[in-house]
Amino acid sequence: MKNLKNQFMQAAFLTTVWLLIIINLGFGNPQVQFSYFWHIIVIAIIIGGVFGVIYPYLWNFGTWSAPVNIVITTLINFAAGYLAVYLFSVEMFQIILPFWGLFLLINLVLHVIGFYFYRKFQNKKIVEELNQLTK
Repeated sequence: MKNLKNQFMQAAFLTTVWLLIIINLGFGNPQVQFSYFWHIIVIAIIIGGVFGVIYPYLWNFGTWSAPVNIVITTLINFAAGYLAVYLFSVEMFQIILPFWGLFLLINLVLHVIGFYFYRKFQNKKIVEELNQLTK
């Protein structure tokens, strides 16, 4: 739990910094309402929850099969991404909304590729640890 909490805090903080940089570089020096900062905080909480808690838990501690993990993370990532875009800019959300099927498919393909590369890397690390134990 402590590790997941730390990962959540790191992901949320880095997301906040990243969003502020994007806003400054992409929009110059915009005049924003104070209430918009709540949008940034909620986006950071969403991203922190997904990448700091849900992903590490499912990929490292979860006991579901690979296809179940892939489907769950794909759907959560897709929903979180669309919600984050909506909170960032309603206009941008309206532009990408018609392409939801394409984004969902790309998300699924990338999760399949990412999962199998991650598992291969993890298995290689376990083999090295086991080989060190036998020496």
